[in-house]
Amino acid sequence: MASSQSSSSVINCDEIESPSCWCGLKSPLKISHTYKNPGRKFYACPKYYTLEPRCQFFIWEDIFQSVVRENVNKTRENELRKRKDALLLREYEAQIEKDKLVEREQMLNKQEGELGRRIVENRIGRIFLCLFWIVSLVIVWF
Repeated sequence: MASSQSSSSVINCDEIESPSCWCGLKSPLKISHTYKNPGRKFYACPKYYTLEPRCQFFIWEDIFQSVVRENVNKTRENELRKRKDALLLREYEAQIEKDKLVEREQMLNKQEGELGRRIVENRIGRIFLCLFWIVSLVIVWF
């Protein structure tokens, strides 16, 4: 971290939104001018190096960028996972509908077969009835 003999300057960075310090204020991006961390960027409470009370918020910019990137990646992964889950759910629901349609088709085929069998039985019954009447009439007349 910065020592009492360090100095810093404020710079603008439009790449990401600066973090808020624990006071709730936007932390400006500053550059370290210390011997140990020359030119290294950091975020600190806007009241850093002032006589006002401050919250001691401090984070190196590269670490903050890494955390932000990690959070963005996790958010993207979660969104991708949600989309994949939604797709799998739709596929599952479509498979259920397909299974229901196949079951209905099988039931209709079975009913169609049963109806065809009854039609054949009915025709055979009519033929036998006609034959019975013909034979009966022949027997009665002779």
